[in-house]
Amino acid sequence: MNQIIIKNFKIFAYHGVHSAEKLNGQNFYIDATITIPHIRGIDSDKISDTVSYSKIMSEIKKTAQNKSYNLIEKLAGSIIKDLFLSFEEIEELDITVKKPEAPIKEDFKCVGVRLIRKRSEM
Repeated sequence: MNQIIIKNFKIFAYHGVHSAEKLNGQNFYIDATITIPHIRGIDSDKISDTVSYSKIMSEIKKTAQNKSYNLIEKLAGSIIKDLFLSFEEIEELDITVKKPEAPIKEDFKCVGVRLIRKRSEM
């Protein structure tokens, strides 16, 4: 199994049920584990023989910032859909969206949602 891992990718966006969240925005943190069956770059050492994590991050950011969702569940699902569409090499995605500034009157580090999908399930 070959995986590309991205942890705590900070993105400012406008998701949430409350109107203030959509108006003022807040920080979200995205974790992504991307499973790719064959990474030829292991042998060749060429960027063209792997999936660029920079390009993956650009796609995640575009998805998170181009539309406003009520639920982070929908955001995570949209990230998965867009990554599968953009990168045919990806076999499985494990996406976590964390919302550390959720308007909840409790002491917490973050709330979040995690979705795991195989390409064959889409």
